[in-house]
Amino acid sequence: MAETKKKVTKSVEKPAVKKASASKSAAPKKTVSKAETTKKPATKPVVKKETAKPKSTPVSVQKDLNVKKVEFSAKLPLNLFGSEKIYEQAIFDSILSERASRRQGTHQVKNRAEVSGSGKKPWRQKGTGRARHSSRRSPIWVGGGRAFGPQANKNYSLKVNKKVKYAAFVSALTLLAQDKAVLVNDLALDKIKTKALVQKLEEFKVTHLKHILVVNESPVVFRSSLNLQNVQVVKANSVTVENLIGADVMIISNESLEILKQRGR
Repeated sequence: MAETKKKVTKSVEKPAVKKASASKSAAPKKTVSKAETTKKPATKPVVKKETAKPKSTPVSVQKDLNVKKVEFSAKLPLNLFGSEKIYEQAIFDSILSERASRRQGTHQVKNRAEVSGSGKKPWRQKGTGRARHSSRRSPIWVGGGRAFGPQANKNYSLKVNKKVKYAAFVSALTLLAQDKAVLVNDLALDKIKTKALVQKLEEFKVTHLKHILVVNESPVVFRSSLNLQNVQVVKANSVTVENLIGADVMIISNESLEILKQRGR
């Protein structure tokens, strides 16, 4: 029995020796990780797109940059033309208010009480098989009145505080003064003549500009400028912030300058 046990042990040990020799002779196997087997293609670095910042003032006044600048030197009151700070938000609010105040709000439509037509019942209430109706002027009928349409009592005005208006007005005047685009001249004309006004403007070398704002109280100057597209004549009490912001140059008379001083108090 002992011999048989030894034989069994030998027979069992032999394949183990063979395996060991086989493992020595064979080349060592490389262990491949999961990360190496599933290689992902190289991704490009993500570059964040810079989003455009929203503009603070949607009211834009386009000016031609190719136009030659005109510079004037004039003694101007500091309380109007010498603001230490330019209030852009006040300018924006004032222009919106000025534009809104120009809207009349007179658009209106007729409701069922105002539209023309008979008040007779189209057909009897029961027995016809059709839907019941009381009047042909009903909003669901063709040619009937409008339900909840616009009425003439619409108010589009936007309230702006007095101090904000004043800050916007002074800021707009200061911008013109900083560009040296303010000329104090009366533009004295003997009669209503467009040619005479053009000659005056040619003396100041401003005829090439697109927006010439003339602040003058004279009706002769006003009527002489009606055929000139790039010239706008306004009285001192009617000057708006939008007029000042859009102007390339402002020609103001001495009389109008005194009125502006009182307006700026």
